[in-house]
Amino acid sequence: MNKFYRKYRVVGNWINILLMLTVLVPLLALSYFNHPSPADDFCYIFTVFKIGWFEAMKLYYTEWTGRYFGIFLNHTSPLLFHSIIGFKILPVILLSGMVFALYSLFRHLTPTLSRLAHVGFAGIVFFLYILKMMSISEAFYWMAAFVTYTVPNILTLLWIVLVLRWYRQDTQPAKLFVGALSGFLIFAVIGSSETNLLVMVLLVGAWLAYRVIFHRKVDAFMVAMLIVTGASCYFYFASPGNAARIGGNPLGGNVPFSVISSFKKLAYLGYDWVFRTPLVLFTLAWLFVLSRLSEGARNYFSIPVWYAMLLFIGVLSAQLFPSYYGVGIEPTPRVINCVYFFFLIGWFYIIGVIFHYIRKRKVTGFYFTTPRYGIVYVLLLASVGLAFFRSSNVKMIYSDLLKGKAAAFDKEMYQRYALIKNSQEDILYLPPVRSKPMSIFLDDDIKTDRNHWWNKCTAGYFGKEAIYMKDTEGEQQQ
Repeated sequence: MNKFYRKYRVVGNWINILLMLTVLVPLLALSYFNHPSPADDFCYIFTVFKIGWFEAMKLYYTEWTGRYFGIFLNHTSPLLFHSIIGFKILPVILLSGMVFALYSLFRHLTPTLSRLAHVGFAGIVFFLYILKMMSISEAFYWMAAFVTYTVPNILTLLWIVLVLRWYRQDTQPAKLFVGALSGFLIFAVIGSSETNLLVMVLLVGAWLAYRVIFHRKVDAFMVAMLIVTGASCYFYFASPGNAARIGGNPLGGNVPFSVISSFKKLAYLGYDWVFRTPLVLFTLAWLFVLSRLSEGARNYFSIPVWYAMLLFIGVLSAQLFPSYYGVGIEPTPRVINCVYFFFLIGWFYIIGVIFHYIRKRKVTGFYFTTPRYGIVYVLLLASVGLAFFRSSNVKMIYSDLLKGKAAAFDKEMYQRYALIKNSQEDILYLPPVRSKPMSIFLDDDIKTDRNHWWNKCTAGYFGKEAIYMKDTEGEQQQ
C-alpha cells in the first residue's frame, strides 16, 4: 500500500497538473486574441472621457449600483490608456491568479502534503471548473463581468488564506500587515457585487461564530474584520443607485419566491455537477489522499459536519438569491460560474470534514486497499477522458483556437479600429463581426440603431457622432 501511495504521489500529481494544462494552455493562448466588448467596456471609459474619472465613478455609484470596487476597476480599464493589448494581458493575469489562489488555499489546508500535490489539487479543481462552467467568456475575457465576479472570487480565497496565516504569525508587524491586507480584501470583495457581498458576509459570520461558540475566543483581529465588513456593507447599501437595479420586475423584492427559487435552482445545478462530471471518482481519490494524512494534518477539517454543511449550502444558495430578489429573473451565466466555483471548493472541503469525523470516531468498514484504488484510478482516467471529449467548453476553446476563428476575430477587430481611426466622417457604418469565437466573444455587439447604448458608447469613445452596424442585407437604418 505504501509503495502504491508513493507512486501515486509522483505520477498522480503530474497527471493532475497535466489535466489542468489541457484547459489552461488553450485559454492562455486565446487571451492573445481578446478585445474589449461594446457591451459596457467602452461605456465606462467614454463616461470618464466625458466627465472625468472620479465624477464617472460617482455617477455610477449614485445612479446605478453600489458596487464601488467593481466601479473602480471598470473605470480604470486599459481603454483608459487606449490600450487594446491590456485586454490580452488581463485574462492571463486572471487565469494565473485563479490557479495561484487555489494552490494557496490547498497549501494552507493540507500543509503536510508536497507543493507538487497542492499544484495538482489546484489543477483538478480548475479542470473540473472549466469542463462544466456556464460561460468562459464572462469569467475570463469580458472585463465588465470578470471584475465583478471572477476577481472577487479569487480575492475571497486569498482572504481565507490570510486568515489562516494570521494565526501563525509570530511578530506583531507581520500580524498588522496580514490584518490590514485581510481588511482590504473584505472591502474589495463586498464592493464587487451583491453575490460576493453575501458570500463574504457569510464567511466572516461563520468564522466569528465558530471561534466564539466552539473555542470561546474573541480576538482583536476578529473584531477588526467585523468592523470592516460592517463598514463595507454600509458603503455598498448606502448607494442611491441600488434602487435602479430593483423594481424592474414584479417578482423583484419577493423574499419567499427568491428563497424557494434559489434552493430549487441549487438542487438542479448540484445534480448536474455531481453526476454529469467525474466529480464522484475524484472524490474517491481525495478520500485516498485523506486516508494517508494524520489526524493532526487534518486539523482544518475538524469542525462539526452540520456546521460545515450549513455554511456550504448557505454560501451556494446566497449567490443565487440576489438574481431572484433583485430583478426576479434566472441567474446569469456569470453568476452560475461563481456558484460552481465555490461548489467545487466547498465539496472537497465537506468531504474532508466528513472523513475527519468518521476517522476520529474510528468507524469501521472504511478500508483502503491497493486493488480497490487501482480500480478507482482506472475508472477515473476513463471518466476524465470521456468528460474531456464530451465537454462543450473544451470543444469550443480548442475549436476557436485551432480552426482559426479566434485569429480571424482578432483580425476583424483590428480592421474595425483602423476603419474608425482612418475615417474622416463623423457618422460611420461598421460591418458586423463575422467570426465569433464564443469562448472569448460575448455575443453582443453594436446595433443598427444609433441610439442603442452600445452604439452611443462606442461612438463617444472613438470621438464620433454616431456609429451604426450595417444590417444583414447591407442597408443602413437611421
